[in-house]
Amino acid sequence: MILNIIVVLLTINILIFLTATIVRLSLFRKRRGKSSRNISRNERMMERAIMALSNAIELKDSYTSGHSKRVATYAKEIARRMGKSEEEQMEIYHAGLLHDIGKIRIPDKIIRKKGKLSDMEYECLKLHPIISYTMLKGISEDGNIENAAKYHHEHYDGTGYPEGLTGKTIPEYARILAVADTYDAMTSSRIFRNLFPQKFVRSEMEYQSGKQFDPEITKLMLEIIDEDKDFILKQNENINKNILVVDDDIISSKLVEFMLTEDETFNIITVKDGAQCKKELAQTHFDLIILDIYLPDTDGFELHDFIQEKYHTPTIFMSSDKNTETIARAKKSGIKYYLVKPFLKQELNVALRDVFRHNLEP
Repeated sequence: MILNIIVVLLTINILIFLTATIVRLSLFRKRRGKSSRNISRNERMMERAIMALSNAIELKDSYTSGHSKRVATYAKEIARRMGKSEEEQMEIYHAGLLHDIGKIRIPDKIIRKKGKLSDMEYECLKLHPIISYTMLKGISEDGNIENAAKYHHEHYDGTGYPEGLTGKTIPEYARILAVADTYDAMTSSRIFRNLFPQKFVRSEMEYQSGKQFDPEITKLMLEIIDEDKDFILKQNENINKNILVVDDDIISSKLVEFMLTEDETFNIITVKDGAQCKKELAQTHFDLIILDIYLPDTDGFELHDFIQEKYHTPTIFMSSDKNTETIARAKKSGIKYYLVKPFLKQELNVALRDVFRHNLEP
């Protein structure tokens, strides 16, 4: 509670200082020929103020440490490849540092929640671009920074928020930030998951071209990814994902393990019953559980409820039971994917893509 109060007070004071600094900087720029030394000093002051404000945002959530700076860096590189001037590159860099300032007003229990947000919580989180715009309004002469913050969650196909803008009607800086922001979301660890492998990230960025992202900007981001041979552009964390397969049918579990081991970033652990599953969960963080609903010592639905209540781990059901009532019960329990044995690798891949796409956006 005390930390939250300090963060809010710090943010207000820095924002006042930052706004005043930018106003002074604008006045100095009009007298560029007479006071170049003062311009340089004020530009450095503005840079420090923006960085301090960016750091204040990240005090809200240690799991997003460095997020704003990485987004700013990626956005600046995209702008450079687009042929933007150095001044424009710095403006998009500043927009990247400040794009999430509105999260300072979102409750901690939402920002730091493990697992999927409720509909009401998600609607609350979706307010942060509007709050960012309100806090930043007037901070740049042409409105680029505040509009980038307001619209960076818009989607190219019109399915984003807050206004459902489409295509080129979304401000260019916001389209750049959308790509940079989502890339960093996927290549960073969160409180509820580890970061994603580079291969998956590239596939997802390409898949969302023309849907979530501007195709031209996406193309530049894909170039950046392809040039990053050693996967340096990420939060410095372990990229491997732990998957727990729970099934007493050895043939089925081995088949699933074989399907998954093609991706070297998956660590696969197999167990035969509910007791072993709970033991593994107590010792290891898992990113996904593939669960048979018929186990020798427990009902799969009861085990699923236990997992969701205690660990919030995404779960895929698999079973040879084709009964429509059983499948309907699974859907009612929140299970999106119910794979009927024997299933194809393509079916599993579709489920994996959807599960790991969950909460890809920041």
